[in-house]
Amino acid sequence: MKISLATIFLVVCHTLSAAERVADFPAALQKAKSGGQDIAVLFHGSDWCTPGKKLASRWTSVDFEKAAGNDLLILDIDRKENPSDDDEALAKLNEACPVKPRSLPAIALFDKDGRLVALREGMPELDSLGRPQQAIQRAIDVRKKRDDLWQRAADMLGPRKATQLAAGLDLLGIGVGPKDAYKPVIDEMKKADPGDSSGAVARYTFPGRKLLELAVDQGKAGKFTDADAEIGSWLEKPQLTKDQKQEALAARFALYQRWPEKKTGLAAVLKEIERLDPKSDLGSAATTYLTMLAKEK
Repeated sequence: MKISLATIFLVVCHTLSAAERVADFPAALQKAKSGGQDIAVLFHGSDWCTPGKKLASRWTSVDFEKAAGNDLLILDIDRKENPSDDDEALAKLNEACPVKPRSLPAIALFDKDGRLVALREGMPELDSLGRPQQAIQRAIDVRKKRDDLWQRAADMLGPRKATQLAAGLDLLGIGVGPKDAYKPVIDEMKKADPGDSSGAVARYTFPGRKLLELAVDQGKAGKFTDADAEIGSWLEKPQLTKDQKQEALAARFALYQRWPEKKTGLAAVLKEIERLDPKSDLGSAATTYLTMLAKEK
C-alpha cells in the first residue's frame, strides 16, 4: 500500500503538536524549566467527586492532548478519599504543587517557573469557560500578555517601569501568588521606584487584615493617633483598589469604635465604605451598621 508524502507530513505534524503528559508536579516543573512549556493541571477526586468525572475523561483523552498543542505539559492530580499505597506516594510528590484548590474539580495553569497564572475552581466556573482546552488557552493568552508587558518593562526606568510590572501582575489578579512566587517582581518594582510615586508598590504590599489587627491592638493600647496615621498613610496611596480602600476604612472604623473622641466620625467612615462599593461584603456591612446607628439615635 502506497502512502503519500502529504499523508506522512500530516501524521508527523499531528504527532508533534500533541501536549506531553507528566506523572507528577516535580517532574513537570523540571521539564518546564528546561523546555519552557506551561504546565496545565487538573485537580479532581476520581473516587468521590462525581462532577469531575466527565471533565477528567476529557482531560485524559488523546483529543485533549492534540488540542492542547506541544507547548504544554499536562498533569492530573487525583485527590482520592481512599488512596492505594501508590496513590499516596504520588500524592506525596504532588505536595510540591503550590496550589491546593478549595473546590474540585479545578484547573490551573503554571508558567515555566512553576508560578501560578490562573486557577479556576468548581463546575459552575469551569462550565462557563467551555471545554478544558478553551480554559487553558485563555490562561495561556493571559500569560503571554503578562510576559509582553514585562518584556517592555525591561527597557523602562523609574515609576513607568514599576507601573508596567504591576500591569502584568494585574492581569493575573492573584496578588503575590501562592508561596509569594511573584515577590521578586515586587522587589523589582521597589528598586525601580523606591519612593513609590506610582503607588503600584503599595497596591501589592498592602497589609490587608493585618491593618485591622493593628488598629484593634493599638486601640486597646490607647495608641489611637499612631494607628490612625498608619491607616491614613495607606488611604493616601493613589493606586489602592476599592477593596483595599474598604479594608483600610474598616480598620479605621474598628479604631474609632475604641477611640472616644472619634465615635462621632463612625458614620462618615461607614458612608465612605458604602460609597466605594455598596454591593461588596464590606459595603453591605457598612449599610447595615449605618441603619443600626440611625436607630440608636
